[in-house]
Amino acid sequence: MSDPYRHAHWGILAALGVIVAGFWPSFFRSLDGGDTAHTVHGVTATLWVLCVALQSWLISRGLVRWHRVVAVFALIVLLVMSGAALLMVAIMQRNTSMPPFLPPLLAFIDIPSIAFLLLLVGLALRHVRRPAIHKRYMAATILLALPPALGRLYPWIFGPRVDFMTGLHAAFFTVDLILIALILLDRRLPRRYAPYPLSLAFFVMVQVLMGPMGRNETWRDFLGWYAALPFLRG
Repeated sequence: MSDPYRHAHWGILAALGVIVAGFWPSFFRSLDGGDTAHTVHGVTATLWVLCVALQSWLISRGLVRWHRVVAVFALIVLLVMSGAALLMVAIMQRNTSMPPFLPPLLAFIDIPSIAFLLLLVGLALRHVRRPAIHKRYMAATILLALPPALGRLYPWIFGPRVDFMTGLHAAFFTVDLILIALILLDRRLPRRYAPYPLSLAFFVMVQVLMGPMGRNETWRDFLGWYAALPFLRG
């Protein structure tokens, strides 16, 4: 059976197109996120998607050495991107222009997503000698960028009938449908793979809990403490 991920880079680049469209007004139009943390995160997040696409293209052509070189660079990008994202969460908690419920809600998306991204990459590295699993874990990392991108894109396309929260839920449902489709495609294979079911469980969990967590006093108190940490106030 031919490798269904031989041309995965095209799907990853299509996802990048969605990300660019979603973040065009706030980042890609000027390539300036408004502050250093947002700019660094935007640049490194874009580089991460490009690295995963390039790795897919390289391995599909048997260029294993270059695939490994890009992997080292991608891991550096991942660490910088994760650090910038955590700093952005703190900055967002101090943003008084946002509705009070929104920063804690978005933080419950962002912090678990950063942790899940690192988990996916860790599992991909653990299964580096099992290409079928490795490729799926790496592909799943790209889906983490779609809720924030589509959550901005849907209100822009369908507004004013679709507000931010409706667009955000629609974005999660879109990712759920993509994952269900990928799971169904995998069912044609003799083996079962964990990356997509695991990702689907994660996205459903975040979508179900993000509203209640946005109103949870314990979570809000934790974020207040987090945002006040001296090294996050620079």
